[in-house]
Amino acid sequence: MFPSMYKPDIMENLSIYIAAIHHRASPFAISDMTTTKSSWQDQGFEVSKEVTDYRFENGVVIRRTVEQDNFPSEAACAEIWIIYEVISKGSVEGNISPARQVFENACREAFWLSYHTV
Repeated sequence: MFPSMYKPDIMENLSIYIAAIHHRASPFAISDMTTTKSSWQDQGFEVSKEVTDYRFENGVVIRRTVEQDNFPSEAACAEIWIIYEVISKGSVEGNISPARQVFENACREAFWLSYHTV
C-alpha cells in the first residue's frame, strides 16, 4: 500500500512523450518541433549532431539530441548517443520523470520505450 501522500497523477513518465516522438500511442500530441544540425571532424571521423525540440500541446518541451560518428561498425546496434531532456514542463503540475534519459544505441532506446509503454 502506498503512503497517503502518494498521488500517482502528479508525476508523468518521460516515456509517454518519447512515444509520441516515435509516432506511438500517447495521450499527448506534438504541436511543433524545431531541428538544428551540425557536424565536425574528430580524429579523422565525421561526427554529426541533431538537436530537436518537440513542443507538446500541454506546453511541455522535450529536447532529443542524437550524436553519432561515421566510424565503420559491424555491430547490429552501433554506438549512437541519444539524449532526451525535459526543457519545460509546461502546464504539468508535478514533475516529468526522469528529467533526462540517455541511451548509447538505438536498440537500448527501443527496448526502454517498449518496456515503459506497454
